[in-house]
Amino acid sequence: MISRGRRYAGMSGCPLPISLTDIEQYLVSKPTAINRKEFDTVIFALDDLFREEWMKEQERKDKK
Repeated sequence: MISRGRRYAGMSGCPLPISLTDIEQYLVSKPTAINRKEFDTVIFALDDLFREEWMKEQERKDKK
């Protein structure tokens, strides 16, 4: 799971973006036949969606 290497920042534990190093470490243990550029693009897009949802959740919590 690539997100296991995720780093966080600040008191709220804001998730930082997944890095190319995180992806590389994952692929060393779990090679794939998928084109590397496409794989990176998909992982970064999913990561962006995750972090957007995290931010929305934090905003909802702040409004309470």
